[in-house]
Amino acid sequence: MRIKYYAWFVIIGLFIAMGFRLSGQNPMTLYFMETIPQISQTNPAIQPRANKFISLPSVNQAFSSDLALKDVVQKSGSDWVTLNSQRFNFNNLYKVLGTTTNFNEFIDLNLFGFGFKTRKGYFTFSFAERAFVQSGIPSDIFKIMEHGFPDNSHFKLSTLRKKGIVYKQFSLGYSHELTEKLTIGANIKPLFGQLALITDIDRLSLYTGRLAWEIVADGKIYSSLPIDVESTPGEFPDNIETRDLEGSDIVNKYGTSFSNPGIAADFGAVYKFNGKWTYSAAINNIGFINWHKDLNNLSFMGNYIFDGVGVDASNKDNIDDAIDDILDSLETVLNYNTDHRKFISGLTPSFYLGASYHLNHAISFGFLSRSILQKQNFRQDFSLSANIQPYSFVALSVSLNQRITGSTFAGLGMTFLLGPLQFYILTDHLPLRYSEVHIDSDKFPVNERMKDVTIMTGINIVFGKQGYRDKPLICSGI
Repeated sequence: MRIKYYAWFVIIGLFIAMGFRLSGQNPMTLYFMETIPQISQTNPAIQPRANKFISLPSVNQAFSSDLALKDVVQKSGSDWVTLNSQRFNFNNLYKVLGTTTNFNEFIDLNLFGFGFKTRKGYFTFSFAERAFVQSGIPSDIFKIMEHGFPDNSHFKLSTLRKKGIVYKQFSLGYSHELTEKLTIGANIKPLFGQLALITDIDRLSLYTGRLAWEIVADGKIYSSLPIDVESTPGEFPDNIETRDLEGSDIVNKYGTSFSNPGIAADFGAVYKFNGKWTYSAAINNIGFINWHKDLNNLSFMGNYIFDGVGVDASNKDNIDDAIDDILDSLETVLNYNTDHRKFISGLTPSFYLGASYHLNHAISFGFLSRSILQKQNFRQDFSLSANIQPYSFVALSVSLNQRITGSTFAGLGMTFLLGPLQFYILTDHLPLRYSEVHIDSDKFPVNERMKDVTIMTGINIVFGKQGYRDKPLICSGI
């Protein structure tokens, strides 16, 4: 029993220790790699080529940002300068900013799964621990860093947001060949939430004048966390304490518990136009989680007018002190309310459109469009790939990936079959060039244009002759 407690402690503790710094997406490189059974996670209508498979633990981790390193670390002469330097050119930064600067992180621990083919169908099942964090920083924050708080200014801060969720996911998938040309599929995914912290700010604005400042605020913070909150109605919480959890508590309340239920689904279709061209589409992660355990929700509303203060933007300490004064004031002048009501959180849907051209039985080319539908952050990615499956024990995918408002990066996917064991690794973002950045006395090579990092790796056990079905392969008798 002690080993089980420690296992769950590591899983849950890892997510908590990361401070919710973890929107979850599979690498685009996976979409056309039919030799990897996890392909059905991107489009449930695509049937893996493995007759049967068992998936062992695997990891899928991703990070995305609206800002690249070159946007916040700029070269000035022979030096590199950061945001707190007087030589930093904020005009170059504003060219890449929208109303919100978004940062997303995601980790997916696929713990177990299996699948098998029937005459015209394919069943899959999997169980995973997932965590993601979506953060939004109002772009007006950077204006404060540059100018401080000048008179007669309006700072719009309503896009400030944080959404962090840890949950476990079961997935039951099935695809069916309706005709020789059309295949449809769906993944039905029961969800069970474990931890959550979500902000929902309707309005947060700061007006600065020569004689007075005004703050207007209206929003809520939802949480499902192992914390205890002491509060007086109308006032900011007096005390927030984290509970001391024993090993059995972690297992029962967060590991094996089925609290906070939810549901999600993926839907897909594949159409074989002819022997060369295949078209496909999928919409994933349509769903929600209903939270009703460990609830402590904070709402706030009001406006406050106070004497304006002068701030020298060239002195970062003065700006920090002014922000601290504002935050201290907000704790006393706004109307706060703490409750324990249930709430619902949605997932982040994504939409795929794909087309592939099969040159021959071993080589194909693919085009993929992916749209990610996130609040205050719509993302669009495109990918061109060459997919090579020459032997029964190896497959390779090489791609060029372009994100709108981003840069072009190489993608790579590789899989090796050693007897029944299949090893795979995929990434969408291999830097095409590096630069040497100098900050103070430190020097290090980086790709200053990179905004995304994605990597997925794992092991499968595949069954059947050579592990694969249908398509002939070069040296298939090996």
